Amino acid sequence: MDFHLLMIALVLAPVFTAVHCQVACNARSGPVRQKRIVLSSPGTGALAELDTCQYRVAPWSGQVCQVRVDFERLELPQPQLNANSGVLECVDFLQIQRFRLCGRNSGQHLYLPIRQGQELKLLFRLATSLGRQSTWQVTLTQLECPRDPARGLSTSQLEVQTPTVRPIMPFLGNFLPRTIFGGQSGIGSGAGPAAQLIHSLTSPSIADLEMLAPLGCDQYYRTTTGGIVSFNFAGGVYMPNMKYSICVKGAPDNEISYKISHFELSKANSEQPGPAYDTDCRSTVLTPLRVSDYVSIADAYMVGRPELQATYYCGNGLADQELVARPPFVLRFASDSQSSGSETGFQLTYTVRRSQDSPVSTDL
Repeated sequence: MDFHLLMIALVLAPVFTAVHCQVACNARSGPVRQKRIVLSSPGTGALAELDTCQYRVAPWSGQVCQVRVDFERLELPQPQLNANSGVLECVDFLQIQRFRLCGRNSGQHLYLPIRQGQELKLLFRLATSLGRQSTWQVTLTQLECPRDPARGLSTSQLEVQTPTVRPIMPFLGNFLPRTIFGGQSGIGSGAGPAAQLIHSLTSPSIADLEMLAPLGCDQYYRTTTGGIVSFNFAGGVYMPNMKYSICVKGAPDNEISYKISHFELSKANSEQPGPAYDTDCRSTVLTPLRVSDYVSIADAYMVGRPELQATYYCGNGLADQELVARPPFVLRFASDSQSSGSETGFQLTYTVRRSQDSPVSTDL
């Protein structure tokens, strides 16, 4: 390697290294700016004295557009029934953007959008004695989007500010010969070898590009096989007033098989036995106390009943069934503000495979 390029690489190496750090809650030193961050619950004695535990995270570079949040361990008290409203509520909870989580959610994850200059806040509210016995370990990975060369902006469809070159860059410009920058002033300008090096150092890594979730996906599964469960499935009840999208990576020539091992969502006309689809799950007329708990799976058919091609599913009709869907592979879960004993959630496994001919023709 050219001596000057080697010097740049050596000096920049610490600046561009992804740091894995642990953070204490309620820190007064300002938001944390690291590529990968681990948030662990305080020890039992310290936690018992807290009413809240807050973490603040800021983008570690100007190209950050998403944060993947992995709940390696998240054990909070279960939601409690409010006697006045009759609604299950999270009294002790984790609030992160629009998501309020409680109960048992170890192994779950979320993708959250973030803009340059915006802080991501994680607030644990510990209102009860049980809440102060909670435990968590949460890993945050900041993901960088490619830049639009014409505008110098991220192509993430977020209004991200002009990418920030790490602070050491202007300093280096005073020491390096201008001849290696293609004749233009400013470090990394032109098409010379140094510019190529700077571009490679400031571009998102292949790992980031692989991990980025499509726009609108709150969860994103990238493997060809895996398992998906609703939030707090281990606790035996899903939370009211939740809406989120679950996406699985696929290609245009793929299809996906969902094998449902458990499915219990409330439905309209709950006294009537049997499965429930579409208007049983989500009425087209908005009325007070409208039942609206469902999993939406577009462009899918049931293997046991290929003539049935519903969009919304509720009740318990999907238990022990297999559905096959075309891309894009998206499940949308929604729950209303009401609660019942049948709201235990869902559990399924999926397999992405090469597309096969549908047993039902959809030609007009």
